[in-house]
Amino acid sequence: MKLHKVIKIFLISFFLVTGRWSPVTGLAQEPLSLNALIEEAKANNPELQAFRERVKAKEFAARVAGVLDDPQFQIMIEDIPTERPYNLGNSMMTRYTFSQMFPFPGKLSLKQSIALKDVLISGAELKNKELEITAMVKDVYYDYAFINESIKIMHEIKDVLSYMADVAQVKYSTGQVTQQDILKIQTELTMLTNEIISLEAEKEVAEARIKSILNRSQDAVLGDPGRIKKDRIKIDTARLMTMALQKNPAIKAMEYETQANELNVGLAKKNYYPDFMLGVAPIQRDGRFESWDLMFQVNIPLWRSKYDNQTREAQANVNVLKSRLSAEKNLKGFDVKSAAVKVEAAERITTLYETSLLPQVELSFESAMKNYQSGKIDFLSLLDVERTLKRTKIEYLNSITDYRKKIAMLEKVVGEELDTAASSQ
Repeated sequence: MKLHKVIKIFLISFFLVTGRWSPVTGLAQEPLSLNALIEEAKANNPELQAFRERVKAKEFAARVAGVLDDPQFQIMIEDIPTERPYNLGNSMMTRYTFSQMFPFPGKLSLKQSIALKDVLISGAELKNKELEITAMVKDVYYDYAFINESIKIMHEIKDVLSYMADVAQVKYSTGQVTQQDILKIQTELTMLTNEIISLEAEKEVAEARIKSILNRSQDAVLGDPGRIKKDRIKIDTARLMTMALQKNPAIKAMEYETQANELNVGLAKKNYYPDFMLGVAPIQRDGRFESWDLMFQVNIPLWRSKYDNQTREAQANVNVLKSRLSAEKNLKGFDVKSAAVKVEAAERITTLYETSLLPQVELSFESAMKNYQSGKIDFLSLLDVERTLKRTKIEYLNSITDYRKKIAMLEKVVGEELDTAASSQ
């Protein structure tokens, strides 16, 4: 019986440290896809839907901007007899006037160009919001996956502790250990169960947050995520800075806004030139159309100081936006550098766990298991090694999660998926 327990302990410890065993039983389910979640969020997130409607509104406004104002129609009844003021049929003459205002050539096209820039600004803001939502989905997905994997690790450790309890029980029955070892391992099992309960609660919170971003009902089934990807992404900071300046939607929005204000300077200069009104007025006398009038009207831009100030105001707005754009580009360069440094640091930490810390702790745990079985170490020493193994596994998993999150933040700053950017490169 004792030998049988020892063999089971050895096998379970081997599966634990090699990661080839999981306590989860039942049919395998297809893991939750991060890409599918991102696409669903882009399609259903209410904030993104609002931004899309805003783009549509700007598009409709741009179509209106290049259209002339409505023509005017006027009826003038003249020479109404004073003795019969309410009998309009006795009037001597009726004038029907049709008129249309025509802005100075170039004004309408400039207004439409400015409106089209507003469409591009709204489109860039939509893209920027998509990047924010994508980063949110990735952040909470990695939290969700981290908690899910942590729960699996806790169950693995718990099963190991259960077998350790069996070994301790055998040793106690033969007088090799005291009852204190039994009590200690039971206490450790209880503490581990408490940790699992807390993690299960955190998992539900993360799941609820994902559903809120996706605009799903909280009663909907989400499913468990797959394992967090452990592959690395090569970072070229100089190229990423160039990409950020070229593709980041926040930068693009400011560039479009600057261009719109430059067009607005041209529109302000057009105010130095007059607008026109053309009209035609058929005249009815005694029930017959015998003549017609032709009208031409023009405003006189006499107070040039007003237009000077309008032009200067528009140019000052352009200068403000150019300065803001320059500052934003400088800040974006810093953001890319900062995010890239954090990604590289997270990668080094993960590599350290994979190549040094985790293998050392696993070997230490195997050695401690064998030494405890042979009576060379006491139970407290074995328990300390078990706790170190559990902590190291969780910390390693956390380092992978942190690395993926740092990449997501770098993608948000750059304005493009790094995997996609690498493949296109």
